[in-house]
Amino acid sequence: MDKLKHWETFLIGLLLCIGLAGCTVVQETVSPSDSKGVMTKNQVLNLSTSHPLTTLDTDKMSQFGRLNNTIEGLFSATGDGQTELALAKKVTLNKSRTTYTFTLWKDSYWSNGDLITANDFVYSWQRALTPQTKAPDADLFVGIHNARKILDGRLPATQLGVSAPSKFKLVVHLDHPMAELPQRLTYPLFGPQNERIAEKFGKRYGTKPQYQVYAGPFMVASTGNTKQHWHMVPNPHYWDREHVYLSRINVNVYHNLKKSWHAYQSGKLDEVRLWSQSNMKYYEKQAAYTARPYSKMVLLAYRTTGKNTTINQLLLQKTARLAISHAVNRQKLARASYGSTSLPAQGIVPAGLSRGQRGTADFAAAQPNQKTVAYQPKQAKKEWQTALKSAGVKHVTLSVSYLDAIYSAKLARKLKQQLESTLPGLTIKLKSRGWTVDEQAGPLEADLTILTQRAQYADPLAMLALYTRSSTANLGHWSNQTYDNLVAEASNATSFSTHRWQTLLKADGVLMAQQGVTPLLQPASTYLINPKLNGVQYNTVGTQSNFKEAYFVK
Repeated sequence: MDKLKHWETFLIGLLLCIGLAGCTVVQETVSPSDSKGVMTKNQVLNLSTSHPLTTLDTDKMSQFGRLNNTIEGLFSATGDGQTELALAKKVTLNKSRTTYTFTLWKDSYWSNGDLITANDFVYSWQRALTPQTKAPDADLFVGIHNARKILDGRLPATQLGVSAPSKFKLVVHLDHPMAELPQRLTYPLFGPQNERIAEKFGKRYGTKPQYQVYAGPFMVASTGNTKQHWHMVPNPHYWDREHVYLSRINVNVYHNLKKSWHAYQSGKLDEVRLWSQSNMKYYEKQAAYTARPYSKMVLLAYRTTGKNTTINQLLLQKTARLAISHAVNRQKLARASYGSTSLPAQGIVPAGLSRGQRGTADFAAAQPNQKTVAYQPKQAKKEWQTALKSAGVKHVTLSVSYLDAIYSAKLARKLKQQLESTLPGLTIKLKSRGWTVDEQAGPLEADLTILTQRAQYADPLAMLALYTRSSTANLGHWSNQTYDNLVAEASNATSFSTHRWQTLLKADGVLMAQQGVTPLLQPASTYLINPKLNGVQYNTVGTQSNFKEAYFVK
């Protein structure tokens, strides 16, 4: 049975399992076809990054980048956004679909040779929720029994609904059915952590490669790393080591775009990102060119609790937020910043994230109230003047915060031009901010903040759940009870039913009608990639590039 057939069989089994009172899905071991006959002897991959290695602690990361290749969990994501079992051998659901029982493989090991056990997951998940850890994406645990109470400080993390009744048995109790749980569990935050190593190194844990161990196909080498370079090598104890072909992955830090470009041209890099419009157009027909969409949205968040009460009063008005949204020409904004391959927002859910039951309907295209994100300058002026009058002002200066990066800076400048030219009496003051590991931790430091929000798993709920009243990602603190109720209803669904789909669409419609946040565009990154590199799995959700089975051909 080849790998594709294996996945189709597993998917059918999982769908049947979801529809039954209680069942078990067993993953069959399948060896992917090898291409060793055409591989080169030198299997070294050279990549670039703009950010130095700051932490190896998965609980401290809001973005995993290349490090996702060092992490593996119960499920892993496939290239089409679906899931397959990884460190779990099988999973059983109870009749009410509120308890998942995972049986782990008995021959999975950490990079130091320690056995991976169920307790490693219990320790990892509880640690992510402790106040001392403050994992940026801890909200993803909500739905697992007691997670919300733990995040609110009402219970200790030890009360999370996860237990290890035996060495290779992991039991997860939910507050309610969660149809999307397998999709969530592919995210690296749900991977295991080695308690013995974490306790041994204490505060040093994850601060350097020698203070961390790894469950994924690669590990960060403990020597030879600098502020400008780090590299990964194969995990010698990885359960599928036989099908890891790269001998080394070099990751070099480039702050200068010209230097990274020259490195690619001279063969020192196997991948380079295209930044300029002219380069994109020139290379788009070459074999090395690729436009890589990703399930994330660039958006505007509104601060309504600042020191200026007049501005607060203005931005609390739905009319003002609609005016700002209608004043944005998203097509031109995308082209002037991220490039022509990027997509104007149709709503808060990015294109390609999730499809209907029959695999034909893209949720993004079906989103209601798309007129609220359409360019309507005349209507924008009327709405803005109404909002100004209600706030008792004729002129206002709004600060706009943006990340100090090339795309964000271009977008901010173009957005300033569009808003000031369309909305009378508005002055925009731009404020750049530096990048941090937990960049979106908040609070907002400007009246309008340009943020990039990623969908961490392949379901509309991954985006919609971010803007409920209790979500820590809801930095603008927009609140609507109808919206919260709809998201809760979809969260409690037992399966991916038509009713759940329609509930999510209704929630999206409320958010867009209110412009609780204003989505701008869905960026697509463009790259030149060494045509001899094969076997890379590029994901559109969660983590981007999986190099487990990557290799170079002659």
